[in-house]
Amino acid sequence: MKKVLVSAKTMQPTPYKNGKKPIAGYRRAAAKEVIFAFALTWVFISASVCFSDVNLVDVNTRPATGRKNVVYVLPVESEIMYEIETAAFEQAISQYASKNPGLILVEIDTPGGRVDLAQRMSAAITKTANCRVIAFIKGGQYGGAISAGSAIALACNKIYMASNTIIGAATLLTVSEQKELGIGERVAISIDEKMNSMWRAYLASLAQRNNRPGLMARAMVDRNLEVIEVNDAGKRLFIEPINKQADQQVVRSWNRSGTLLTLTAQEAVECSIADGLAGTRDELLRQLGLSDANVVVDKRIANARKELDIIGRRLAEIRKSLDLKVKQAQTPQPTPKALAILRGAKADFEILITLAKKYPDLNFDIPQLENELNSINVAYENILRESKSRK
Repeated sequence: MKKVLVSAKTMQPTPYKNGKKPIAGYRRAAAKEVIFAFALTWVFISASVCFSDVNLVDVNTRPATGRKNVVYVLPVESEIMYEIETAAFEQAISQYASKNPGLILVEIDTPGGRVDLAQRMSAAITKTANCRVIAFIKGGQYGGAISAGSAIALACNKIYMASNTIIGAATLLTVSEQKELGIGERVAISIDEKMNSMWRAYLASLAQRNNRPGLMARAMVDRNLEVIEVNDAGKRLFIEPINKQADQQVVRSWNRSGTLLTLTAQEAVECSIADGLAGTRDELLRQLGLSDANVVVDKRIANARKELDIIGRRLAEIRKSLDLKVKQAQTPQPTPKALAILRGAKADFEILITLAKKYPDLNFDIPQLENELNSINVAYENILRESKSRK
């Protein structure tokens, strides 16, 4: 029986999307694709089973006395980097708002992250009409609502802050992936003025929507913007020094040119960016007259991050054994076995493309995957045709 190699066309290196290395060190050898796709399918199934028994919410033991006595809590913690988390946030806030609860509480402790995702989360908040959405900047690892986290806080109807937290420092950044193994390591660099200008206007609009000083929000983005507070016939105004009138009394200078505006909790209250201080969630709920509310903490966002982490770790483990398996798979094979390899690769590639569409955070180049699938189909037909011609 004649032995054949899997088509060389499918063994060529595949360009990475935008020049980036995919999350699992994806290589474009046909035999390796079979193993990789099978492994990823197994990981996906394992992850799905793992999360099938995880509760989406954590409900305390206090009894509910009606929808208005329920508070839904959406934690926004760590970096805002993944679409899977953003989608979970959008789904949760839409679902909870439809229940007409007493309150949706967005608890924030983040250093910021992707602007496009922060805008999606902010839009989900501003679209909420059936109940109040309140931000609680609670403190923790990052100490506040920083950078893109400021936008999410400003989108809320009210902002309360723990005394040791900050808000601001929202200069727009772009992410350059220097190295990505598992979830990845990233560094940020400043981007051009055009995008920063749009971001300044966006934050100002969020602030003004909830009767907060828009210029203060702009100063969180523009380090060249200086803001002073003046008394204008008993009216409090936040303006740039160049716009000060002779009869306006300067009350306070809020930041100097060359520095981004970053406010402590007390400062945020004093300039009307925040609405009050609260040390804990329970203290805040007492202030809001909801001390007896049934508190429901949503876990979808945290579970989305865990799902990505699990997939990333499992794929990293699989990579260690791939080289040996590839050497075995790339040896000449009998025609029936070569055809079987390609049939399996085709099925696994179809699953892989489905997963790539479902998990954009994996950063696979979907059109390139589809091209590889086409190459496998061509190789299969060629080997099958050659096999029939020899009979």
